Amino acid sequence: MTQTNQPPADTIRYGGLKAAIWRNTSQDDPQKVRYTVNYIRSYKNAEGEWQDTTSLSEVDNLRLGHLIPKVTDRIAELKSADRQNRADAELTEAAA
Repeated sequence: MTQTNQPPADTIRYGGLKAAIWRNTSQDDPQKVRYTVNYIRSYKNAEGEWQDTTSLSEVDNLRLGHLIPKVTDRIAELKSADRQNRADAELTEAAA
């Protein structure tokens, strides 16, 4: 699977947490797509600037319980859109 400098396929937020959903295609088979997720917590540092970290507290883990189902649903939607796009492309090729 390759990951380029593309933006995430989607980002879902819940409180101070966000999930960046990445679309990864196989170099061997561009039809083969996988989605991966990075869970990130945003916070303000001592200077008041926003920072991101992947280190999560026990409270953050409880919040993940609300975020993960939303991410799972969104990945299912993205996969469905991928399938539809492939089917549309095959129909276009067949009509040409």
